[in-house]
Amino acid sequence: MKLLILAEKSSAYQKFAQVLGGISGNIGTDTYELVHSHGHLLKLKDPQDQVSADKIARYSEWNSYDVFPWNLNDFAWKKTYLDTDAKKNVQQIKQAAQDKDAIVIATDCDPSGEGDLLAWEIIEAIGWRSTVYRAYFSTESKIKEAIINRKDVSDKFHSGEYLEATSRQRFDYGSMQLSRIATLAAKQAGYNPKVLRLGRFKSALANIVYQQWQKIKNYVKKPYFEVRYKDANGNVFKRNFQDDDTFRFEHKSDANNDLLNYKPDNVVIDSNVTKTTEPPSLINLMGLADLLSKKGFTTSQVKDTYQKMYEAEYVSYPRTEDTKVDQKDFDELLPLVDSIANVVGVDHSLLTHRTARKKYITAKADHGANRPGINVPTSLDELEKKFGKCGKEIYITLAKAYLAILCEDYVYEQQKAHLANNPDFKSVSNLPKKLNYKLVFNEQDLDSDSNKSNHQGFLSTVTPYIYEGSNPAPAKPTLSFLRKFLKKNNIGTGATQLTTITDISNPKDPTALLKVKNNVYELTFNGLASALLTQGCQISSPHVTKQLLEYMKEVKLFKIEFEKIPTLMTTIVKHDMPIIRQNINVIKNNSTL
Repeated sequence: MKLLILAEKSSAYQKFAQVLGGISGNIGTDTYELVHSHGHLLKLKDPQDQVSADKIARYSEWNSYDVFPWNLNDFAWKKTYLDTDAKKNVQQIKQAAQDKDAIVIATDCDPSGEGDLLAWEIIEAIGWRSTVYRAYFSTESKIKEAIINRKDVSDKFHSGEYLEATSRQRFDYGSMQLSRIATLAAKQAGYNPKVLRLGRFKSALANIVYQQWQKIKNYVKKPYFEVRYKDANGNVFKRNFQDDDTFRFEHKSDANNDLLNYKPDNVVIDSNVTKTTEPPSLINLMGLADLLSKKGFTTSQVKDTYQKMYEAEYVSYPRTEDTKVDQKDFDELLPLVDSIANVVGVDHSLLTHRTARKKYITAKADHGANRPGINVPTSLDELEKKFGKCGKEIYITLAKAYLAILCEDYVYEQQKAHLANNPDFKSVSNLPKKLNYKLVFNEQDLDSDSNKSNHQGFLSTVTPYIYEGSNPAPAKPTLSFLRKFLKKNNIGTGATQLTTITDISNPKDPTALLKVKNNVYELTFNGLASALLTQGCQISSPHVTKQLLEYMKEVKLFKIEFEKIPTLMTTIVKHDMPIIRQNINVIKNNSTL
């Protein structure tokens, strides 16, 4: 059989040629020829070009609410080339396919199905009517095995990946209505943005940032004063505060008067227990970007550099949904861990857990969690020369996070104590006994707000003092803040989170919703206008965003028909359009616009 193997981009094409022994040749009894795309080569046509002649006027309209919501059943979902270069690329692939028996889709095995969608767009554009296979591979070096074990996907409607990606593409296309509605509303409020970009995830992120800055703006510090005890090692003894308690004062003078009722006291140890903590779970791409943002690297730098390092096999596949690795992935990397440890300066003697623990292993992983790749650099200097300082830091962080799962548990002694004459004053101290994995990777670095434990034991006597506290100030919307919010609400994978944040904070994009300075995110003019207009809307709701992502995954599993996903946009438009129109007054009354 004559096979045409379609790679997603030039770098993958070159890697395939290296692995297979050339841009053409033999695989078993089959012959093959390699071709490649440059990512997506086609896009959906404009709305007015999707409909019959009698409907063109309606779908061209930007200045009337009466045309919404659209009837998405009117659309033919026709596509056109991105540009002339894309058209030439498709024609080259078509020419190469003339004498072939089958096309093998060898685009990225993206969990979102994007690689399958862009491949099928090309296959349809060249008018292919014969057999289509899919090669599934976790790394580009495994392409030969994937081609040998290829799966027949000639009926694209039996491909869950394709259906998921198609449903998402059409839903996002339908969100164009809300962009037009919001842009019209902004104009009626007296502003003239080029276009306001509304959509799932991006609107939710803009809303998150807006709400947090509102909390910061409206925050009023409310100091309080209370008596606490402290020993010479810094261990603090305090009472648990309830709303009806009277030991917390608004004025320091009252607390000073209360202090007269307390004298030095003795410490009573209640318990002394040895505890252990397992190494943390493997970090995802968003967690990696969060750590590196504290060193001054942007999300765009991390995203782009990681992709280049993946293509060179220094790191694993970036756009994975997996949070664990399977046994095969673990076994593949195991012989390399000492070499990896040498590169990043980790003591081999700490890596004692050479048998996989259940916490980090899953029965089946499409790509496995983010981790070092099979190509181990000779040194960090090698990485810095090839990928800059960002590449070096990516490898150090990813390698140490992975090596930590091979270490023994962190061991500490937890002491609990109270005061002899004032038993309501209590304290807990965690005393490290064996740092183990924390010598390699400390997960507290991911939490800039974490309270660092006092690592000194209790002394026998304590002295009272006045503690000044206040209601906690709202955190600024840093990348850490956004990561924690998205993780808490289970919205998107690490790769999706990072890609979306990078996209909507692109400083070169005049329609960007966010801007970032010193790792703190603020709204652009467009972002603020969008956030104000969508207050109370479903399109900016984290809950709705999460639900939409779950629906799209159900499509992949054939539990929901893919045609039903785009129609959800009609329900959202019906709900959101009257709210956006009401919010015109919110924009008019906002002094910062």
